[in-house]
Amino acid sequence: MEGIFAQKVLAGPQLEPMEDACVLVEDGTIQAIMTREEFQTSPCQGCETRELGNVTLMPGMIECHNHLALDARLPGHLEMMEESECVHTVLALKGLKDDLMSGVTTARCLGDRNYIDVELKRLIREGKVTGPNLLVCGIGMKARHGHGYVGMPHSGVEEFRRTARQNMFRGVDVLKIFVTPGAPVGPGEFIPCFLSYDEIRTVVEEAHAMNLPVAAHCIGGKGLDYCVQAGVDVIEHVYSITPEQVELVAREHKGWIDLTSGIVLDPDREPYISPSSAANLRRVRDYSRSCMAQVVQNRDIRWALGTDANHGLLYREAEFACQMGAAPREALMGLTSNAAKMCRIDQKTGSIQTGLQADLIAVEGDPLEDVSVLQRVSFVMKGGAVYQS
Repeated sequence: MEGIFAQKVLAGPQLEPMEDACVLVEDGTIQAIMTREEFQTSPCQGCETRELGNVTLMPGMIECHNHLALDARLPGHLEMMEESECVHTVLALKGLKDDLMSGVTTARCLGDRNYIDVELKRLIREGKVTGPNLLVCGIGMKARHGHGYVGMPHSGVEEFRRTARQNMFRGVDVLKIFVTPGAPVGPGEFIPCFLSYDEIRTVVEEAHAMNLPVAAHCIGGKGLDYCVQAGVDVIEHVYSITPEQVELVAREHKGWIDLTSGIVLDPDREPYISPSSAANLRRVRDYSRSCMAQVVQNRDIRWALGTDANHGLLYREAEFACQMGAAPREALMGLTSNAAKMCRIDQKTGSIQTGLQADLIAVEGDPLEDVSVLQRVSFVMKGGAVYQS
């Protein structure tokens, strides 16, 4: 057993701060959380200890929207989806390591070619590849005429059903569909819907028959209404959600919204996309910010955070959430305990609780005061194994 001491520990799903505290870890599992004073009078006082000093120890972060072969830090990364499986694997190995070293101990992958996500999940579990634990979707399903650089084209209910079942045969954790375009639009502008209601509903029925969730790429428009009506579990992006749809989600949608705000709000991503796409983002940035802010500020909507393959930069999503009205604790929960609930892994990880996996990180500063300190990760433990110290 090892006792890990830090000036502050964020304990439980609500990230309650404990000063000068200790997390006891044994066989990859959290055994107890206690103050230093409690430790000194406990039967554990003779165990090995690790002093992290003036840092905050918190749950490892969960990247809720990742792609392995896609790296948004590279110029022309979208077009690189047409590269070979070998190139994709090389990209994935680097992105996985960068994510883990940045404090991401679990990543939810929402589409890659050739089932490399399924294979890398296995290799990580076997200790042959370094990276976060993965939740995978296999082949993302898009319409033959629709958006989705990482998806594969489908047309008709039976094609969607066939791939859904093939993905589940491969052992995926979630099914992914691409419903709308990816580029946000301005107020009142038309948003195409590439999938029929029946196609969306078919994937949902197939997934739910096996107790799996469905994630839908959807920025808004009729497609968002279809997703709510069909019972999609997680709606991704919502850059152009309207006030009426916010109320619809709050009233009728029993699932989650996964915000990837940096795609629109982060100007540092502009050099890595086409000039026309960058110009469009600048044009609609303020409107999209106001759309997503409605989600963050609505107490009846559950949300989590992801980068959409901006590897190692998940902390920026917490910053954007705070800029849109979230309290720092809410933003942190969107990367930890609430993210775990959305991913259906809150009984395994996502918070510092007795009996959960020892997925822990330390940051230099207090993220409850300033979420930007998440970029200063000095310690990473995943499943009781230390990867950075």
